[in-house]
Amino acid sequence: MFNQNNLGKLQHQLCELRLEERRVCSDIRQLVAKNQTIDFFKAKQLNTLRSGLKSKIKTVESKITPNIIA
Repeated sequence: MFNQNNLGKLQHQLCELRLEERRVCSDIRQLVAKNQTIDFFKAKQLNTLRSGLKSKIKTVESKITPNIIA
């Protein structure tokens, strides 16, 4: 299956993706919390980035723990 080196790389990549997702969510919260007019272009970019990160996280997680059909 995977050797330890590949598994370690995938886990490291997953950690980096999760940190990036937290940063994007924080940026979204700050954008909404200002109680000012929202820059919808920036909001759309952040939402697209968040959606892309979620799909990448799912991909990496599926490589780490593949589905086992018994």
